[in-house]
Amino acid sequence: MTQRLRLGIFSANVVANWAQQHGVFAAHGLDVEQVPVVSSPAQFASLTAGEYDVVLTSPDNVATYVLNDGNPLGRRLDLDILRAVDRGGRLSVVGAPGIARLADLRGRRFAVDVPTSGFAFVGFALLRRAGLEPGRDVEVVTAGATPRRRQLLAAGEFEGTLLNAGHEARAVRAGATALGVVSDVVRPYLGSVLATRADVPTSAVQALLDAWDDAERAVLAPANRDDVLALLATQPDTDHEIAEEMYATLLDPVHGICLGGAVEPEAFEAVLRLRAEQGGFETDHDLAALSRPGGGLIRA
Repeated sequence: MTQRLRLGIFSANVVANWAQQHGVFAAHGLDVEQVPVVSSPAQFASLTAGEYDVVLTSPDNVATYVLNDGNPLGRRLDLDILRAVDRGGRLSVVGAPGIARLADLRGRRFAVDVPTSGFAFVGFALLRRAGLEPGRDVEVVTAGATPRRRQLLAAGEFEGTLLNAGHEARAVRAGATALGVVSDVVRPYLGSVLATRADVPTSAVQALLDAWDDAERAVLAPANRDDVLALLATQPDTDHEIAEEMYATLLDPVHGICLGGAVEPEAFEAVLRLRAEQGGFETDHDLAALSRPGGGLIRA
């Protein structure tokens, strides 16, 4: 019997696309629909409404929606992290043409998904490293998901933003400048995870995790390099050079895929600590405990 599963995603994911195009999801009895999201609040609103069964998201998003009453939805959610996916996909602060260094963003506009998201905290840490205080020295603009931010950066709607998953490479090709990368301020780092509601059927979730493991191994297998490059090149605005850069990032032990899906406690704790250091939790928490299975965020 085929189980239908809806996956809410920010940007195209090569593992999910491989599983879709090479019949891996089907082999595990799944009919997976990948649904793009416009922002993290919209993603979690749809998840709680049952419009998505699983989301590909930042682990920081899970933390704020589980632990903070004052999150963008105004209520705590019952969520579980299922597995690690990647280490940030080379999450970078990117400046518009004419912005050559982080300090050049003084008095300019800096766009994030929402100011309380984990990726935003990375951007703010990079700005502070350059002596810039977000909201004082730099105007913070709410602009939604990564693909949209790249388009708006090119349109001149703001002068800096955070991009990853190949969007940083596409922006640089179009004349933008990479000004800093997540590993400059936090390392190790956990960039994205699969997460779900506590009430999603276990059988469908387990089938997704099994399929993801199979597809992930296939994507990282050297013998499949050419096929993976061809798959990456099917994404919009992706030529062979961009596909090569994206492939190199997948293999990068600092920024790439988390083979096997185990959540590295040190990396997750670093994400949580970044939020805590910037006042992102309403109360104090045992961050070391939260970053481990059974601690309240990761499904045991």
